Amino acid sequence: MEDATPIRAGTAAWWLARAENADDRPRRRRMLSLDLIADAALSLLDSEGADALTMRRLAQQLQCSQAALYRHVTSRDELVVLAMDRAVGQGLNPPPQGLDWRQTVEWQSHSFRDFLLAHPGLVAFLRGTERLGPSSLSGMEYWLGQLIGIGLSVRDAYATASALATFVIGSVQFSQGVDTADPEEQRMRQRLYERLDPDRHPVLVAHAEELSRVGSREEFEFGLAALLDAIAARIPG
Repeated sequence: MEDATPIRAGTAAWWLARAENADDRPRRRRMLSLDLIADAALSLLDSEGADALTMRRLAQQLQCSQAALYRHVTSRDELVVLAMDRAVGQGLNPPPQGLDWRQTVEWQSHSFRDFLLAHPGLVAFLRGTERLGPSSLSGMEYWLGQLIGIGLSVRDAYATASALATFVIGSVQFSQGVDTADPEEQRMRQRLYERLDPDRHPVLVAHAEELSRVGSREEFEFGLAALLDAIAARIPG
């Protein structure tokens, strides 16, 4: 008889299987916990980078055996999914009281973007599967309630929450590796534009100075405002 196809880490079937298996595990005290493991993984990612995120290095970080670690997490793929859900929970801070829906979205979008910018190693691992984890589901529950409350349909509310998350993560990923606010980078960018063939790139050459001053934060502000305008247009009345 052939072995069953392994369930891919992070899928709905995988999260369900983890919940079902958790009910069957013996209840005994352990030195390790999933939160402790996930926090250690995130710490490694911050301090040593993606290459350090291995089961062996994590066991060293936790001062435990790899066998003990594997009793909680069976593979690096599972480790990444759990750690990313933990990170999402850390990055989704509650907004201040008294904000309207648009101000709330703006505040949390900026807050989550700032969190990702402070932890750049996370972005490469945010692939969508962590959206089904406990932290992400709590965030989704909150935003569905907020967006349905302003009059969006359930489907539009879900699509809106997903689009906002995708936009914030994508804006960070796209701007990694270059600081567009750095005056030297802007100077080099202007020089690059000015040296282009004006017949092929007339706009870039003609507006080289102005275009070189457009930074990633300005791009983010414009894109977020455009998304919010589109959301507002869908609110009945």
